[in-house]
Amino acid sequence: MPFDGLETPFSYLPKLDQVIDLIEAPNQWIKHTYRSPWGGYCLKEALNMVGIADALEPAILKTAGARAAREFCCIESFNDAPLTTHGEVMAVLRTVRQDIITGQLNLPTAPAAKPGVAWKVSGPAAGTGWVSKFGRLLCWS
Repeated sequence: MPFDGLETPFSYLPKLDQVIDLIEAPNQWIKHTYRSPWGGYCLKEALNMVGIADALEPAILKTAGARAAREFCCIESFNDAPLTTHGEVMAVLRTVRQDIITGQLNLPTAPAAKPGVAWKVSGPAAGTGWVSKFGRLLCWS
């Protein structure tokens, strides 16, 4: 397919829905630690679990900052702020979800995979073992 390996704004929706599912119940969302022994997650860990923390952090921080009328330096500071409630976290996630649907967010695209073989090593790390010799046989550039 021509767009394999590329993220579009709409491809973030199922992942964001997974985050919402992970912390939707109030007892599944926690503060001051990434993960609890009983299966609770902070917002940052839920985003990490589905692999969208880096892509959505700016949008979440912007939305959280607008709702709280203050700036947050990172997801953890929003999640752990004394006035942040489970309801507030869920409202921010739903607002970000709606912004994705309406096209109001500029989300990054994943870099396209570059074809090629990464066997060639030069300098002191080149090595003299059978693996490096085998690699040199496969790479004639």
